[in-house]
Amino acid sequence: MIEALFAIGNVVETKGELEEFIDEIGSSDKYDYVYKITFDINDITNPIFRGIEFEEYSSDKKMKYFFKGGKGQKTDLTPTTRITEVDKTLKKFTRFFGDFISTNKDFLSREDIDFIVKLGNEIKANQEEIKNYLEEKVKSSKKSKAITLQFRQKDNTYYVGDMPVFIKPFTSSQESFLQYKDYYWKYGTQSKAKDKFCYVCGKKAKEVWGFANTYNFYTVDKRSFVTGGFNQSLAWKNYPVCPDCVVVLERAKRYVQENLNFSFCDFKYFLVPELVYSDKNILEMLLKKMKDYKNSILSEKSKTIVRAEEYILKKLSEENNVANFNFVFYEAKQSAFNILLYIQEVAPTRLKNIINAIDKVDDKDFSGIFDFEKIKNNEIDFSFRFNFIREFFPDNKFDGKFNKSFLEILNNIFIGHNIDADFLFTRFMQKIRQTFLNSNKPITLMILVLKSFKILLYLEEISILNRRRFNVDEPNELNQSYESFFKEYSIFDDSTKKALFLEGVLVQELLNIQYKYRGSTPFRKKLNGLKIDEKTAKKVFTEAINKLEEYEKNFFKKLEEAIAAYLIKSDFSKYSVDELSYYFTLGMALGKRIKEDKDNVEEKQ
Repeated sequence: MIEALFAIGNVVETKGELEEFIDEIGSSDKYDYVYKITFDINDITNPIFRGIEFEEYSSDKKMKYFFKGGKGQKTDLTPTTRITEVDKTLKKFTRFFGDFISTNKDFLSREDIDFIVKLGNEIKANQEEIKNYLEEKVKSSKKSKAITLQFRQKDNTYYVGDMPVFIKPFTSSQESFLQYKDYYWKYGTQSKAKDKFCYVCGKKAKEVWGFANTYNFYTVDKRSFVTGGFNQSLAWKNYPVCPDCVVVLERAKRYVQENLNFSFCDFKYFLVPELVYSDKNILEMLLKKMKDYKNSILSEKSKTIVRAEEYILKKLSEENNVANFNFVFYEAKQSAFNILLYIQEVAPTRLKNIINAIDKVDDKDFSGIFDFEKIKNNEIDFSFRFNFIREFFPDNKFDGKFNKSFLEILNNIFIGHNIDADFLFTRFMQKIRQTFLNSNKPITLMILVLKSFKILLYLEEISILNRRRFNVDEPNELNQSYESFFKEYSIFDDSTKKALFLEGVLVQELLNIQYKYRGSTPFRKKLNGLKIDEKTAKKVFTEAINKLEEYEKNFFKKLEEAIAAYLIKSDFSKYSVDELSYYFTLGMALGKRIKEDKDNVEEKQ
């Protein structure tokens, strides 16, 4: 992907070195105010704190605010910072002045150092007032905020970006740019070499650096990653990058952050195109399209784009195979950047397969399953989306931490690797049993089960569901009225599955009758918390029939005969308890999709 970034960096608009170096504080939709700690500098040798002012954040003032974020736990590189928690932000901000002097002492005069020391002392002396002011203001809005410095001299007002003392360390020479220092100085070691070939551009350069590490794809903090053992000064031998290419990579990195940054099922990811063959015009056109797609998603206020997160995948699937796409899922916490999942070179044809399979699954008929009059807002959207999977593999205190499992599933979907059905059945039933025990609303359970069923159908449609497969049973006179349903879904390929499914249908009919005439469903207690093994299945089947006979409401003779016929041919030993339980529960949820005997309709009415 480094080659893809390098190509992007070479076609996007270039700016002056200093403007490329400085960061945006953020976007105007996320930031509303900048708070300015104001100083009187009529006597430049004695800056005096005069209070705090504020203004609406403007991205047009990027070079005025002059923000450059630090990495990890380090202070920012300039005296403008984003506010997180006020107390922590101020403590970090006050450390800036000492850090700035120690880092840039070779570029600062004695007067510069004295001026910076006095600024820091003034802020420390007035820290309580600043803290109280900011805490009050931060409460008034949910949007993010930043603090910076402002200077008054007679009738003139200056921002950080107007003050030579803060600019000169970044303009003295290319190597003095702290942005680039991390590429050759790290772990207390310098890694440089003269007159060597650059890995990125392939040209011989006057100098190459050894710690180029865009998006952490390459690291030398472990011995196994360093040519020549653990001598990190020789890291340039592993991955030599010239200064010019470093600038290009940083430019690409900023472009990707601003324009190719998307969300998917609670995760953020970068989407980086990589041409099959180099063509500047094609790349420029593709980048423009992707930027337009992002803007379309951001500007969409209605429900026209029902699945906004999947919209970009659909659009890219329509591209010709001139480019593949790299997906970089990540998390960013307090300046730390961690890659969670890197999916390489996904072709448009693969994306088309992934998207088209959604339409095929949604074409299945699930009408008539739910009583929509009893559902809030009278509407449920069961169009398949990847958030269905996320619901079973969330990240919260109640359900558990399943980020890793979800990303593994996502990776397998994108690259076409199998997903083990037993793994899914186990997690499905954990969630379903939890809902069964904690909710008295059948509709809640049914919705959850239907979503899980659509997940299975989707994975089956894209041919990555790794499950036991059997020859489809031949129908007989006892069960052929139900075989038309089973033929719609390839996963019903065995008598055991069919028996459990239809038994679930029967049990739900009994529960419906109990609720209609008693206002309660005591038979739920017989279901062993939806842990259905062979013994429980056969016992529940008998007890359900007995209870229906007791109520004189047994309108399901043909259904019971079909269940019995399937049970005779069943082999429970081939299945886990979770899979058996799943097909039973699926029957409870999808019972209304089973066509009833005409003879029974009048009696039930």
